[in-house]
Amino acid sequence: MHKCVNNTVGNVYHLEQMVDNFFPYSQKQLGFDKGATIVFQSDEDNAGRMLGKTAYYDPENFQVVLYTDGRHPKDILRSLSHELVHHAQNCRGDFTRDNPTYEGYAQKDPHLREMEREAYEKGNLIFRDFEDLIKTGKIDVEIDFSETGEPKMSLKEWKNNEINTKLMKKWGLLSEAAKPDFLDLDKDGDKEEPMKDAAKDAKEKDLDEAQLSEEEIEETVEETTAPKMISVHEAKQITRRILERVRKESK
Repeated sequence: MHKCVNNTVGNVYHLEQMVDNFFPYSQKQLGFDKGATIVFQSDEDNAGRMLGKTAYYDPENFQVVLYTDGRHPKDILRSLSHELVHHAQNCRGDFTRDNPTYEGYAQKDPHLREMEREAYEKGNLIFRDFEDLIKTGKIDVEIDFSETGEPKMSLKEWKNNEINTKLMKKWGLLSEAAKPDFLDLDKDGDKEEPMKDAAKDAKEKDLDEAQLSEEEIEETVEETTAPKMISVHEAKQITRRILERVRKESK
Protein backbone atom coordinates (compact mmCIF):
# COMPACT_ATOMS: atom_id res chain seq x y z
CA MET A 1 0.00 0.00 0.00
CA HIS A 2 2.96 2.36 0.27
CA LYS A 3 6.50 2.86 -0.95
CA CYS A 4 9.32 5.01 0.40
CA VAL A 5 11.64 7.21 -1.67
CA ASN A 6 14.88 8.57 -0.18
CA ASN A 7 15.84 11.95 -1.67
CA THR A 8 18.32 12.72 1.14
CA VAL A 9 22.10 12.19 1.35
CA GLY A 10 21.72 10.01 4.45
CA ASN A 11 20.50 6.56 5.38
CA VAL A 12 16.80 6.66 6.33
CA TYR A 13 16.30 2.92 6.64
CA HIS A 14 15.24 3.32 10.29
CA LEU A 15 12.51 5.78 9.25
CA GLU A 16 11.38 3.46 6.47
CA GLN A 17 10.95 0.69 9.03
CA MET A 18 8.85 2.95 11.24
CA VAL A 19 6.71 3.86 8.22
CA ASP A 20 6.25 0.14 7.49
CA ASN A 21 4.79 -0.21 10.99
CA PHE A 22 2.88 3.06 11.19
CA PHE A 23 1.28 3.20 7.72
CA PRO A 24 -1.01 0.17 8.20
CA TYR A 25 -1.89 1.39 11.71
CA SER A 26 -2.89 4.80 10.34
CA GLN A 27 -4.80 3.17 7.49
CA LYS A 28 -6.80 1.11 9.97
CA GLN A 29 -7.65 4.21 12.03
CA LEU A 30 -8.54 6.41 9.05
CA GLY A 31 -9.98 3.82 6.66
CA PHE A 32 -8.32 5.04 3.45
CA ASP A 33 -8.28 2.55 0.57
CA LYS A 34 -5.41 3.76 -1.65
CA GLY A 35 -1.67 3.50 -1.32
CA ALA A 36 0.74 6.42 -1.04
CA THR A 37 4.34 7.30 -1.80
CA ILE A 38 6.37 8.60 1.16
CA VAL A 39 9.26 10.84 0.08
CA PHE A 40 12.07 11.75 2.50
CA GLN A 41 13.37 15.09 1.23
CA SER A 42 16.47 17.20 1.99
CA ASP A 43 16.33 20.99 1.53
CA GLU A 44 18.98 22.96 3.41
CA ASP A 45 17.51 26.35 2.46
CA ASN A 46 14.11 25.31 3.79
CA ALA A 47 15.66 23.89 6.97
CA GLY A 48 17.34 27.24 7.64
CA ARG A 49 14.07 29.13 7.67
CA MET A 50 12.32 29.66 10.99
CA LEU A 51 8.94 28.98 9.37
CA GLY A 52 10.06 26.56 6.68
CA LYS A 53 7.98 23.61 5.49
CA THR A 54 7.96 20.37 7.47
CA ALA A 55 5.84 18.32 5.05
CA TYR A 56 3.12 18.52 2.44
CA TYR A 57 0.65 16.28 0.63
CA ASP A 58 0.29 16.09 -3.16
CA PRO A 59 -3.30 14.91 -3.80
CA GLU A 60 -2.83 14.39 -7.55
CA ASN A 61 0.01 11.92 -7.08
CA PHE A 62 -1.05 10.48 -3.70
CA GLN A 63 2.33 11.52 -2.34
CA VAL A 64 3.54 12.66 1.10
CA VAL A 65 6.77 14.67 1.17
CA LEU A 66 8.62 14.83 4.51
CA TYR A 67 11.50 17.29 5.04
CA THR A 68 14.15 15.62 7.20
CA ASP A 69 17.04 18.09 7.63
CA GLY A 70 17.74 18.90 11.28
CA ARG A 71 14.62 17.17 12.58
CA HIS A 72 14.09 14.54 15.24
CA PRO A 73 12.70 11.26 13.80
CA LYS A 74 9.66 11.48 16.07
CA ASP A 75 8.82 14.92 14.70
CA ILE A 76 9.12 13.60 11.13
CA LEU A 77 6.74 10.75 11.93
CA ARG A 78 4.28 13.15 13.51
CA SER A 79 4.27 15.11 10.25
CA LEU A 80 3.64 11.86 8.39
CA SER A 81 0.61 11.17 10.58
CA HIS A 82 -0.78 14.64 9.79
CA GLU A 83 -0.30 14.21 6.05
CA LEU A 84 -1.88 10.75 6.05
CA VAL A 85 -5.08 12.36 7.30
CA HIS A 86 -4.97 14.52 4.16
CA HIS A 87 -4.41 11.32 2.19
CA ALA A 88 -7.55 9.85 3.74
CA GLN A 89 -9.45 13.03 2.85
CA ASN A 90 -8.22 12.74 -0.71
CA CYS A 91 -9.29 9.09 -0.92
CA ARG A 92 -12.83 10.00 0.14
CA GLY A 93 -13.01 12.88 -2.38
CA ASP A 94 -12.60 15.93 -0.12
CA PHE A 95 -9.92 17.50 -2.36
CA THR A 96 -11.50 19.28 -5.32
CA ARG A 97 -10.32 21.77 -7.93
CA ASP A 98 -12.79 24.23 -6.42
CA ASN A 99 -10.66 24.33 -3.27
CA PRO A 100 -7.02 24.86 -4.32
CA THR A 101 -4.53 25.52 -1.53
CA TYR A 102 -2.92 28.96 -1.34
CA GLU A 103 -1.22 31.18 1.22
CA GLY A 104 -3.58 31.62 4.16
CA TYR A 105 -6.11 29.05 2.92
CA ALA A 106 -6.55 27.60 6.42
CA GLN A 107 -7.85 30.95 7.64
CA LYS A 108 -9.96 31.98 4.64
CA ASP A 109 -11.61 28.85 3.20
CA PRO A 110 -14.10 27.16 5.59
CA HIS A 111 -13.86 23.77 3.83
CA LEU A 112 -10.06 23.71 3.82
CA ARG A 113 -9.93 25.00 7.38
CA GLU A 114 -12.08 22.06 8.49
CA MET A 115 -9.76 19.69 6.64
CA GLU A 116 -6.76 21.19 8.45
CA ARG A 117 -8.52 20.96 11.80
CA GLU A 118 -9.18 17.27 11.20
CA ALA A 119 -5.56 16.67 10.13
CA TYR A 120 -4.13 18.35 13.24
CA GLU A 121 -6.57 16.66 15.61
CA LYS A 122 -6.55 13.12 14.19
CA GLY A 123 -2.93 13.18 13.07
CA ASN A 124 -1.60 14.07 16.52
CA LEU A 125 -3.91 11.67 18.36
CA ILE A 126 -3.24 8.72 16.04
CA PHE A 127 0.51 9.11 16.36
CA ARG A 128 0.28 9.61 20.14
CA ASP A 129 -1.78 6.41 20.46
CA PHE A 130 0.70 4.54 18.26
CA GLU A 131 3.61 5.75 20.38
CA ASP A 132 1.89 4.80 23.65
CA LEU A 133 1.05 1.33 22.32
CA ILE A 134 4.73 0.78 21.56
CA LYS A 135 5.86 2.03 24.96
CA THR A 136 3.38 -0.18 26.80
CA GLY A 137 4.38 -3.23 24.78
CA LYS A 138 1.02 -3.63 23.03
CA ILE A 139 2.64 -3.10 19.63
CA ASP A 140 5.98 -4.74 18.92
CA VAL A 141 8.06 -2.54 16.62
CA GLU A 142 11.59 -3.69 15.86
CA ILE A 143 13.95 -1.11 14.35
CA ASP A 144 16.92 -3.09 13.11
CA PHE A 145 19.29 -2.99 10.17
CA SER A 146 18.80 -6.52 8.90
CA GLU A 147 18.64 -5.27 5.32
CA THR A 148 22.32 -4.31 5.44
CA GLY A 149 23.47 -6.64 8.20
CA GLU A 150 24.02 -3.75 10.59
CA PRO A 151 23.00 -3.81 14.27
CA LYS A 152 20.30 -1.70 15.88
CA MET A 153 20.90 2.03 16.17
CA SER A 154 19.61 4.38 18.86
CA LEU A 155 18.11 7.76 18.01
CA LYS A 156 21.14 9.44 19.56
CA GLU A 157 23.50 7.45 17.36
CA TRP A 158 21.39 8.24 14.31
CA LYS A 159 21.39 11.98 15.04
CA ASN A 160 25.17 11.93 15.55
CA ASN A 161 25.62 10.23 12.20
CA GLU A 162 23.31 12.73 10.51
CA ILE A 163 25.40 15.61 11.89
CA ASN A 164 28.61 13.85 10.90
CA THR A 165 27.32 13.34 7.37
CA LYS A 166 26.48 17.03 6.98
CA LEU A 167 29.92 18.07 8.25
CA MET A 168 31.68 15.63 5.92
CA LYS A 169 29.66 16.96 3.00
CA LYS A 170 30.49 20.56 3.94
CA TRP A 171 34.22 19.76 4.17
CA GLY A 172 34.11 18.01 0.81
CA LEU A 173 34.87 14.61 2.33
CA LEU A 174 31.60 13.04 1.24
CA SER A 175 30.15 13.14 -2.24
CA GLU A 176 26.44 13.76 -2.85
CA ALA A 177 25.79 10.13 -3.72
CA ALA A 178 27.84 8.65 -0.88
CA LYS A 179 26.22 7.03 2.14
CA PRO A 180 27.60 7.40 5.69
CA ASP A 181 29.10 4.55 7.67
CA PHE A 182 26.95 3.20 10.50
CA LEU A 183 28.18 1.28 13.52
CA ASP A 184 31.08 -0.52 11.83
CA LEU A 185 32.77 -0.81 15.24
CA ASP A 186 36.27 -1.70 14.07
CA LYS A 187 35.99 0.51 10.95
CA ASP A 188 37.16 -2.22 8.58
CA GLY A 189 34.24 -1.92 6.17
CA ASP A 190 32.81 -5.32 7.14
CA LYS A 191 29.27 -4.56 8.29
CA GLU A 192 28.31 -8.22 8.55
CA GLU A 193 30.93 -8.99 11.18
CA PRO A 194 29.48 -9.89 14.63
CA MET A 195 29.55 -6.92 17.02
CA LYS A 196 31.56 -8.88 19.60
CA ASP A 197 34.38 -9.57 17.13
CA ALA A 198 34.24 -6.04 15.75
CA ALA A 199 34.50 -4.56 19.26
CA LYS A 200 37.56 -6.72 19.97
CA ASP A 201 39.22 -5.60 16.74
CA ALA A 202 38.40 -1.97 17.53
CA LYS A 203 40.07 -2.26 20.95
CA GLU A 204 43.21 -3.74 19.40
CA LYS A 205 43.28 -0.95 16.81
CA ASP A 206 43.07 1.69 19.53
CA LEU A 207 46.10 0.16 21.22
CA ASP A 208 48.03 0.05 17.96
CA GLU A 209 47.21 3.65 17.12
CA ALA A 210 48.52 4.78 20.52
CA GLN A 211 51.99 3.75 19.25
CA LEU A 212 51.97 6.06 16.23
CA SER A 213 55.35 7.47 15.19
CA GLU A 214 55.97 11.11 14.31
CA GLU A 215 56.32 10.06 10.66
CA GLU A 216 52.86 8.50 10.74
CA ILE A 217 51.39 11.65 12.29
CA GLU A 218 52.97 13.75 9.55
CA GLU A 219 51.50 11.40 6.95
CA THR A 220 48.13 11.72 8.66
CA VAL A 221 48.27 15.52 8.56
CA GLU A 222 49.26 15.39 4.91
CA GLU A 223 46.23 13.20 4.22
CA THR A 224 43.91 15.87 5.67
CA THR A 225 45.26 18.51 3.27
CA ALA A 226 45.34 16.28 0.21
CA PRO A 227 42.95 17.40 -2.54
CA LYS A 228 41.68 13.86 -3.23
CA MET A 229 38.25 12.69 -2.04
CA ILE A 230 38.38 10.43 1.02
CA SER A 231 35.74 8.29 2.64
CA VAL A 232 33.95 8.94 5.94
CA HIS A 233 35.80 5.96 7.41
CA GLU A 234 39.21 7.38 6.41
CA ALA A 235 38.31 10.82 7.78
CA LYS A 236 37.33 9.31 11.13
CA GLN A 237 40.62 7.39 11.27
CA ILE A 238 42.62 10.55 10.53
CA THR A 239 40.81 12.54 13.22
CA ARG A 240 41.27 9.80 15.81
CA ARG A 241 44.99 9.54 15.13
CA ILE A 242 45.55 13.28 15.50
CA LEU A 243 43.57 13.48 18.74
CA GLU A 244 45.43 10.51 20.20
CA ARG A 245 48.78 12.12 19.39
CA VAL A 246 47.72 15.42 20.98
CA ARG A 247 46.56 13.57 24.10
CA LYS A 248 49.88 11.76 24.49
CA GLU A 249 51.97 14.91 24.05
CA SER A 250 49.91 16.84 26.61
CA LYS A 251 50.67 14.36 29.40
